[in-house]
Amino acid sequence: MTYDEKVQWLRRYQDSLRREQELAEEVEQLRSRACKVTPSLSGMPGGTSDGQALPRAVEQILEAQQELQAQIEQCNAIRREVANTIERISGSKEKEIFRRRYLLGQTWEEIAEHMDISTRWVQILHQKQMDSD
Repeated sequence: MTYDEKVQWLRRYQDSLRREQELAEEVEQLRSRACKVTPSLSGMPGGTSDGQALPRAVEQILEAQQELQAQIEQCNAIRREVANTIERISGSKEKEIFRRRYLLGQTWEEIAEHMDISTRWVQILHQKQMDSD
């Protein structure tokens, strides 16, 4: 694998987490809209409603929840793959860099600050580890 292919493979977990968050937000929006679906109780004609708005909203929520659950399961599987790969790294600093970068989604600067080393050194250690595989 090239360097870029390795990075892309490792980033799958963060990408999957972002998709999970998007789906969770979608479920929440659907729930919010469903709460606004109320039948008209006045005697005034209000248009042509088939009375199925609430059941359709519930169906949409259930479908979105199923999609979210599938994404959560996929995300967990990807995390295990990435974590297992990171655990095979021999150096403790390198392992921490990879955990922070690809599991926690931290920036180079955040990693450097937490590890109390320079950003450039974090990037050098990362590059060396990527080149060693």
